[in-house]
Amino acid sequence: MPHRVDIIGAGISGLATAYYLSKALQDTSGQTGKDVEIHVWEREATPGGLAGTFTTNDFTVEKFYHHFYRRDAAIQELLAELDLGNDLVWRPAATGAYYAGQPYRLASPLDLLRFKPLPLIDRFRLGWLALHARTVKDWRQLDDISVKEYILKVAGERVYHVVWEPLFHGKFGGYADFISAAWLWSKLVDRGGSRNRQGHEFLGYLRGGLGRVFAVIVKRLQDAGHTVHLGKAVQRLEGSPNQITALVTDGGTFQTDIVVGCVQVPDLAAMLPDNVKVYRDALRQIRFLANVCLVLTLKQPLSDFYWTNMTEASAPFVGIIEQTNWADRNDYNHKHVVYISAYVTQDDPRLKMTAAELVDMYLPSIRKLFPRFDATLIEAQTVWKALYAQPLVHVGYRHLVPDIASPISNFFVCTMAQIYPHDRQVSNGVVLARKTTEYVKRYYETRLSSPLR
Repeated sequence: MPHRVDIIGAGISGLATAYYLSKALQDTSGQTGKDVEIHVWEREATPGGLAGTFTTNDFTVEKFYHHFYRRDAAIQELLAELDLGNDLVWRPAATGAYYAGQPYRLASPLDLLRFKPLPLIDRFRLGWLALHARTVKDWRQLDDISVKEYILKVAGERVYHVVWEPLFHGKFGGYADFISAAWLWSKLVDRGGSRNRQGHEFLGYLRGGLGRVFAVIVKRLQDAGHTVHLGKAVQRLEGSPNQITALVTDGGTFQTDIVVGCVQVPDLAAMLPDNVKVYRDALRQIRFLANVCLVLTLKQPLSDFYWTNMTEASAPFVGIIEQTNWADRNDYNHKHVVYISAYVTQDDPRLKMTAAELVDMYLPSIRKLFPRFDATLIEAQTVWKALYAQPLVHVGYRHLVPDIASPISNFFVCTMAQIYPHDRQVSNGVVLARKTTEYVKRYYETRLSSPLR
């Protein structure tokens, strides 16, 4: 009987782990070894997770907004391997914000100097914050202080209260004052690496959406003799405190040799056997915010910005992302595609609302910014929801990050909660998948069989 590897979750980390592990199983002639079979389990009918796509009558686009930074080497390398690199497009992206009802462009250093809500000296301090982040050599020192403490120290009170406080409270709500400065550091460094010499930000996207990546990986796994089970959830894992022996799934119960958990940590913790309570409780210390993402097809754009940050405390969403103010509209059949994003707690009523109900709820806030907007400009609307979208990366979060190798010998963890201090970039999921593959290979070679390629 061949050895069996079961991977739970067909998001970027799960499918990338399966892809790299499949490559490791190939012999020098390119043939897949017959002594190992890989099974990927995904409860949704389509792969991709938070990076999955959906198709309208006019275009295909991600369910939740995504872009690449110039520093995202891992995803660029994977796209090249999958023969998709030529469809990676880089375009300038303009960020803006509304203060006291006035739009301000915040896409370059020159824009910062024109930012009138701050006195001139504080505009320089705002720019210095991004430069200061590049001088930090060890992010761990920032994990012991909050973003509020860090910004107050480096840039001062006015910069924090005018620019950053509304953004943090819009995203993290009542948890905003406890978010680790290391998380902000990674955001500033990654974004800074995507700017050209003039300070303008260039971001990347894949024509046709990231669903193309997942489709190619699934096809290559199948061609190599492995199986991707779509629409089949893993209900629970069985075994001892030292070893997982079986998966109970929608398709039956299966004996296993290695398990890699690539779903969100709360879902993973719920699957674990009762006899690993200490480990399960440790995973449950990581808390999450949900995301409600309203996707609109409009007859005209709302603004000139790709990304508009909300600064009014009363706004029921944190940002407006106008995909086609950045990406080429030719790639979206000349339609205007807009995301309206809100991070919420798990008991928020928006998680049960329809797209039409959300439009009604959001319309007054949208019209404060764009008085000419009304519902007749909407051609189509849909909503996507993720219960575990954003880990609450509070001060000291690094101490909660699970190791890839768990206390259970044949159980490995590869989730979004582990990419800290970096944010939820697709490329970071690929990096983690590569690391996880090395752990699985090492276990296989020392416990199960001969060395892999």
